[in-house]
Amino acid sequence: MNLVEGYVGFQVNGWQFSFGKQDLWWGAGAGGSMLFSTNAQPITMLHINRVEPAKLPSFLGALGPMRFEYILGRLSGQNWLCCSSSGFVGSWAQPLGDQPFITGQKFSFKPTRNLELGVGATILVGGDGVPFTTHNFLKAVFSTTSVGTPGSSSDPGDRRGEFSMSYRIPKLRDWLTFYADAFTDDQVNPWFAWDKTALTAGLYFSKFPHVPKLDLRVEGVYSDLPGGGPVVQHGFFYINSRFRSGYTNDGNLIGSWIGRQGQGAEAWTNYWLSPKNKLQFHFRHQKVSQQFIPSGGTVTDVGASTDLWVHSAMSISSFVQYERWAFPVLAPTPQTNMTGAVQITFWPHRRKL
Repeated sequence: MNLVEGYVGFQVNGWQFSFGKQDLWWGAGAGGSMLFSTNAQPITMLHINRVEPAKLPSFLGALGPMRFEYILGRLSGQNWLCCSSSGFVGSWAQPLGDQPFITGQKFSFKPTRNLELGVGATILVGGDGVPFTTHNFLKAVFSTTSVGTPGSSSDPGDRRGEFSMSYRIPKLRDWLTFYADAFTDDQVNPWFAWDKTALTAGLYFSKFPHVPKLDLRVEGVYSDLPGGGPVVQHGFFYINSRFRSGYTNDGNLIGSWIGRQGQGAEAWTNYWLSPKNKLQFHFRHQKVSQQFIPSGGTVTDVGASTDLWVHSAMSISSFVQYERWAFPVLAPTPQTNMTGAVQITFWPHRRKL
């Protein structure tokens, strides 16, 4: 038996405190947050969340209602670290005995009825050779530099920053929203390093004229910066010279599905038969740079799904997906596969005696 997610918590005065294996989604996109998404297994963490928006004092009140989240957790499945007195530490046979910690925070603001802004950051710290002490933790959080010899006393940890925004077009406020999610590595926030920033951006049409039951969401994402130069090539994002297993938990990226040095697009459209019943069509395409993987590669997915309530106590969900991928380093010719599933859920009602 494997516990995928489970935690305990309590709420007091608008603050929620929880501990256990939890997932997070820190971003505006639906396909995947650049900084923290559900792409990896939930992390065992302490999570502090301001669930009721608060009003900041004085002139800061112009930022509008604010929410705040803080996490402190420990990763799993990391195999390699650099650099202790003996150099690299680890093996492919088993994870490290002293796993790194992750800490992070997210601020969200709503200065107008149409605009929402978010700023977030995470830091990897600790691991073999750098014990997780109060001194090392505070140095990682408050250091003003991201430069230091890996594994030494001058190493401030592995930092990443994110800025997100969502804007409902005023004249089309009831049905069109633009959003973006910017991400940078080794920096506190993309505002200080736009030349080293990956980006997700999208449009959400909640309905269409004359077809009110139809919606559409389209997103584009890249971590292969156009004209970025050698500084941001060769898989710049989601890696670190000390934490050699990268920005991962149990071997999967904590961030976006696009990974390192890739470009992609994704689209969903739903036709709502009722508030609980819908048909969905989905498309996703990913391209990986040949500067990162020999000859590069592509993955294309096309799928359809349904969610139907056939009775007040029973629902049926199904999906089918066709995939085509081409990575010459793995297979000389393009490969295809198809998958599908059907799920029946029964919700028993309590009967009165």
